[in-house]
Amino acid sequence: MNKKTEINFGIDSKLEIRDANKKAGFIGQIAGYAIVFNKPSVPNAPFIEYIAPTALDNVDLSDVLALYNHDYANVLGRVEAGTLKLSIDEVGLHFVLDMPDTTVGHDVYNNIKAGNLKGMSFGFVVANGGDSWRQGASKPIRTINQLQTLGEISVVSKPAYDDTSINVTRSIKQFEDERTRKYKEKVRAYLDGLSD
Repeated sequence: MNKKTEINFGIDSKLEIRDANKKAGFIGQIAGYAIVFNKPSVPNAPFIEYIAPTALDNVDLSDVLALYNHDYANVLGRVEAGTLKLSIDEVGLHFVLDMPDTTVGHDVYNNIKAGNLKGMSFGFVVANGGDSWRQGASKPIRTINQLQTLGEISVVSKPAYDDTSINVTRSIKQFEDERTRKYKEKVRAYLDGLSD
């Protein structure tokens, strides 16, 4: 039986932007959750979908792509190239993506910063017997218990899950500069108090 790749139209949440760790050929990093476990998809679909914490068990994540809007012509990163890092925790599938210094990279990065893009999605194939269905109060409920493959994660404008996230991340330099500024303000306030 030929399995069809499904596209899940994502989770809407906070994407993290990181200006830090800029490497040659990259404009910064974004990070967030591409998949969030046990959270419902948005209610405007014909059914509600949940991703179980077991869904990624034994799934090969070594060559997952990061795309813009599921378009393979708009590649933002790749695990195999080291520009996309994935990790699974109790929340879901977390990612850190080095944003490329390309037209699409700049467009996506700036749209995330502006709040125009704030969610993630993913393209996958469900394993044989890897999903279950039941009737909910108003519509069917699908639970994905096991994926066969995860081909890509995508930054999207209209995610299917409100709890996915993406953010531009702050650089360590910005953090240290802010900490130094606050320290100097405290010292000035202290010294001003002594001179009164």
